[in-house]
Amino acid sequence: MPDTSLPTIEAPTVTAGATGLLRLEVDWPTVLPRLDALGPVRVVTANSAIIHEKTGRFGNVSGNGHAIIVLNRDVDLRIFPRHWRRTAYDPAAGAILVQDAAGRPVHAIHRTADTDAAAWDAFLAEHRTDGDVAAGLDSGEPPVEAVATVPADIDVAGLRAAWAAMADVHEFHGMLKRFGVARLDAMRLAGGEFAREIPLAAVTGLLDSARDDRMEIMIFVGNAGCIQIHTGTIATLRTDGAVLGIDDPAFRLRCDLARLSSAWVVFKPTDKGGITTVELYNAQGENCAILCGQRDEDKPERTEWRALARSMPDLPGVA
Repeated sequence: MPDTSLPTIEAPTVTAGATGLLRLEVDWPTVLPRLDALGPVRVVTANSAIIHEKTGRFGNVSGNGHAIIVLNRDVDLRIFPRHWRRTAYDPAAGAILVQDAAGRPVHAIHRTADTDAAAWDAFLAEHRTDGDVAAGLDSGEPPVEAVATVPADIDVAGLRAAWAAMADVHEFHGMLKRFGVARLDAMRLAGGEFAREIPLAAVTGLLDSARDDRMEIMIFVGNAGCIQIHTGTIATLRTDGAVLGIDDPAFRLRCDLARLSSAWVVFKPTDKGGITTVELYNAQGENCAILCGQRDEDKPERTEWRALARSMPDLPGVA
């Protein structure tokens, strides 16, 4: 069973009382390929319910101004630079903070004891700019976003047929757009063959089993500007009421289940036999996390992960 004593993880936010922040001007698509020079850092990506922290170094950066991939095992990111609009340095936390245009936290990069001090200081000196940081970085709660409404004339049969015909998981977003349906609403319409709701509390049991079996899994946590991924086993799972945490040397996570609204086991067909995920959503219908089994490129899904995900109980009262 998981124990208690949750990890303390700094969310990439600017608090209302924050002082001494230094404004930075950073062209992130240009700078990201150079961050390997910093050495080991802690990277943090969060949303309304979950904080995801990895320790490692940047490297193996590819992409363009629309989407950038950092694929360096421990630092594994999917970055959407148009949301990386405001940057500041918090000397007290030793952290570079990134927000979107509305002041919502996107990502943070923390200095560690193993970070190259000279390279870190050189980065700050290169990007330091004058100005009142308070005017560029906001604090407070992000605005509530409305949940998309399912179109009254949605072609449910067509949606299910298109879902069944998928040969690659990357076709999923195009399918949603084609039918004009939000991701969570698609889960509700897909039918039990492809998506079924499970109790949020079952997520703890799933992670507990993955830990005990030393199963390699992937945990995706993100927001509009950044998705951060852990790949590997987990060792230390802790719970305190509705909050669960992972506290491993290079990976820490804090998830407040009370800030989530639903959890789903989802199956997407592919030409390799299909992919099974466990997906977590908040009350605004936003995807907060996706869990799946570790899978090598062009290899079938691991049977032990599929069996574990499918063993999750149905949500009581759901047919």
